[in-house]
Order: sequence, then C-alpha cells, then structure tokens
Amino acid sequence: MQRDVEIEWDLESTPLMVRTNSVLGSDDGVWVDLFSAGGEPAGRVNLRFTVTHLLKYYLHWCSSTWNNLPVTAPSANEKDWRITLTRTAGVRLVIIFCNDVEVLNTLLSQATCGSNERNTYWSRDVTKIKFGIHDTASDYYKAGD
Repeated sequence: MQRDVEIEWDLESTPLMVRTNSVLGSDDGVWVDLFSAGGEPAGRVNLRFTVTHLLKYYLHWCSSTWNNLPVTAPSANEKDWRITLTRTAGVRLVIIFCNDVEVLNTLLSQATCGSNERNTYWSRDVTKIKFGIHDTASDYYKAGD
C-alpha cells in the first residue's frame, strides 16, 4: 500500500474502510491525514495498537493525548476499520467502526477538543486523504459501506 500520496476522497459522502492485521502490543499504527480541495490540512485520524495492549486513538487538532477507544474492538487480528466524517446541523462527528462494531463516536466541538485549532482544521471539507509515512498498520483500503 502506498504511503505519502494524496488520494481524492470525499470522506463525508464515502466512508473509508481500512484493513489492518496488526496485533495488540505491536505498537503499529494507522495514520490517515485529511485535506481540503486546496490542500490545507483538515484533520488526522490515528489508531494505535499500543504496547500496553490497548487500542488507542488520536484526533490531531482535537485530542490533546492518546485516548483508549471507548468501546473494545473485536479481538480478531484482521480488522476492517470504517472511518466516517459526518456533519449534523453544522456540527462534525467522527465515527469509527471496527468489524461492524462502533468503537468511537465523538463530537468535534470546543468542549470535546478544547482547541481553537479545531475550528481551523476540522471545519474544512475533506476531499483528499493520505496514509502517512508513519502508518505501519494499514494493509488495504477501499470505500466503506
């Protein structure tokens, strides 16, 4: 799978499905950068198979630290992650499923993010994605259902 290459992708209309085969404790990570049509950063979604044997997430320009997923992901090594970005009444949500189990549903708000940068980055329309050079877990991607 190619890293560090921008891919045309409207994340609000087409969820992103990423397949991983990493084991807990490997410290492998998924690293998906989001961009606007003009190439400006519009967010980043990170998932990490930490050495503490927990799955963690980080939403760049929103999270201040790595957080445990609020719902335990299925234990199968092969995982299909579906990442969705939605906008309800002007408010953005990041929703992540793992093997059809919703593991994260978070509102991108001032209260949740605690960062003024959220308004700058996460409010942009996402039209491109890129798997970062630090992504060691993503094996395959396609449009999610």
